[in-house]
Amino acid sequence: MNRQELKDFLIAFLFPNRCRYCLSVIKHSEEICKKCEDNLHEITGELCLKCGCSKEDCSCKGHKSYYEAIFAPFYYDGTAGNSIRLLKFRKKTEVADILAEGMAKCYVNNVADYSPDLVTFVPMHKKKQKERGFNQAELLTRKMCELLNLPCEELLIKPQESDEQHFLDETLRKGNLIGMFEINPEIDILDKRILLCDDIKTTGSTLDECAKTLLIAGASDVLCLTCAVAKKKNNKK
Repeated sequence: MNRQELKDFLIAFLFPNRCRYCLSVIKHSEEICKKCEDNLHEITGELCLKCGCSKEDCSCKGHKSYYEAIFAPFYYDGTAGNSIRLLKFRKKTEVADILAEGMAKCYVNNVADYSPDLVTFVPMHKKKQKERGFNQAELLTRKMCELLNLPCEELLIKPQESDEQHFLDETLRKGNLIGMFEINPEIDILDKRILLCDDIKTTGSTLDECAKTLLIAGASDVLCLTCAVAKKKNNKK
């Protein structure tokens, strides 16, 4: 082993470079491992504005919602799905940076022309946020807004705890959230166009209830941007 090889070995050993999506050790010349790069299921092509999927993956049949449209850079599987789970359940906040970069790119490509007046995020109950240490929706949204130089405001409050959404079917998800959100009285949203952000959109129940709350309080309309959307089984959304 020559001097340069020894130097490279020591640097890699003492300061390992990690994939920005999965945190596995990779070469210092790389940012993303090949496995993550090959499994990054980006949403491309003509979009369904109601479910956020590409039209070829959509089966929502124009399902009505309180939000005007929804966009996301990734599907909730493969690389993005793994990264979001690392963030939420293993508290690996390092991955939030690259996920927020994906959201920022999606904003520029799809949302900027809508010119939202305010950007906000789906709130978390204080007890749950204390247990986790952070609200992943807020973390991603604030990082995205930093990249785009957009103001991020806490427009919604969740004063009550609710059952975990991922344990419930679609019907129960909707009922589980009725009346769960309130408006932050310190910020005026009258006639404002709101961009509402979250980490994942599955059935859309959480986003819909938040959007309804914002509209009742006087917002002109609500757009949604999530890091990922989940496809229904058998390619149905």
